[in-house]
Amino acid sequence: MQETEDNYVGFGLFFFLIVLIILVCSMLMFLSVRNKKQEKSINDTNEVMVSDKNKKDKSKDFIYFTDEETISEELNLIYKMPIINLNSEEVNYINEEIKTYANQIKGTLEKGQTENCSSNEEDTISKTDYLDYAVYTYQEYVTLLIRESSYSCQNGFSSSSKIRAYTFDVLSGKRLSFDTLLSKYDTTLTEVLEQIRSNLNREQIVIEGIPNIKIEETINDLKSQETYVIYIDEFGDLILNYVVKTTSLDYNDTITINRK
Repeated sequence: MQETEDNYVGFGLFFFLIVLIILVCSMLMFLSVRNKKQEKSINDTNEVMVSDKNKKDKSKDFIYFTDEETISEELNLIYKMPIINLNSEEVNYINEEIKTYANQIKGTLEKGQTENCSSNEEDTISKTDYLDYAVYTYQEYVTLLIRESSYSCQNGFSSSSKIRAYTFDVLSGKRLSFDTLLSKYDTTLTEVLEQIRSNLNREQIVIEGIPNIKIEETINDLKSQETYVIYIDEFGDLILNYVVKTTSLDYNDTITINRK
C-alpha cells in the first residue's frame, strides 16, 4: 500500500515537473516573440528610408568631399570641397555656389612676415578665413553644415562663425526650405524667437550694472537678417544656430526644436 502511494506521489511530482517545464518554455517563447516584435517596431520606426535612385554617382555617399589640402597641420586647417551627390538642377546650382564660395575663402589665405606675430617664417600663416564641415543624416534627410571662421596670428581664432546649412530630402532630391522645415516640426518663427528670448533671459549676466547679452538686438537681427540657419541633425531634431550679440564678443548658440 505504501509503495502504491509512493508511486502516486512520484507520478504526481513528475507530472507537475512536466507541466512546469511546458509553462516555462511557453513563457520564454512568448517573451522571445514579443521582443522580436518590439525590435521590429523600433527598427521600422528608425529605418533610414533612402534610395540611390537620386544619386548622381551611386558609388559615393549623398555628400562627399574632394580636393583635400592641408593648409596647416599645426592649426588643423584643411581645405576640401564638399559635393552634394543628388541629381537635380537645383543641386547642380548649389554645388557651383558652394565651389565659388569655398574658392573665395581659400583666396583669403596670407602667409609671411606680419607685425605682432610670434613667428617671422615665410611659410607662417598670418591670417585666413577657413571652412569647417559637418554632415548629418537622419532617415531620408541629409544635411551639409558649413561653418566659416577666421584666424590671424595676432588674434587667434574667431569666437563667432558664419553658418550655412543645406538640408535635402534624398527621396525627392530637393532642398528643404526654411518655412518647410518649420512646418514639418509644427512650429513658427515667432515661437522659435520666443524660445530664444527665454533662453537669453535665463543666460543673461550683468557686468558692472550693464547686461552682457544684447537680447533685443539679437532678436531684431534674427527678424531682419539671415543671422541664423536651420537644419535637421543626426537625431532627427530641428536645430537653429544663431549669433548672440553681446557687449564684448559675439558668439554662436543653438536651440533644439523637438517634434510636437
